[in-house]
Amino acid sequence: MPKRHDRESPIQIAIVQYLRAVLPLESIVHHARGEINKRGRSVMIELAKAKRKGAMAGFPDLVVLAPDGPMFFEVKAEGNYASPAQKDMHERMRAMGYRVAVVRSVDDVREWLGEWGVESRDTGP
Repeated sequence: MPKRHDRESPIQIAIVQYLRAVLPLESIVHHARGEINKRGRSVMIELAKAKRKGAMAGFPDLVVLAPDGPMFFEVKAEGNYASPAQKDMHERMRAMGYRVAVVRSVDDVREWLGEWGVESRDTGP
């Protein structure tokens, strides 16, 4: 069975392609890399470096800067769920008024864009 991130990668790639295709052209879709593909002692070194550089546990996978404001998406494969650190981060962000969603597919993203009233070439104004 593929690792959790391996199962989520194709979903995330499809979501990024979708967002870049339907949002206004000036929008920015960015992957906030959280995983570290190392093992043993080297992973501890990389985690310590990332933390010193400002990485925070639970930060969503995708940051979308659009004309009508920022959005954040946590990508999960079917059967995977947000960790306690992710849930805490999402709640902190929502408390500040940010739009944050856990998504499993392009259809989920499309639904959230509609729910949030985000103008796109797919959902309309």
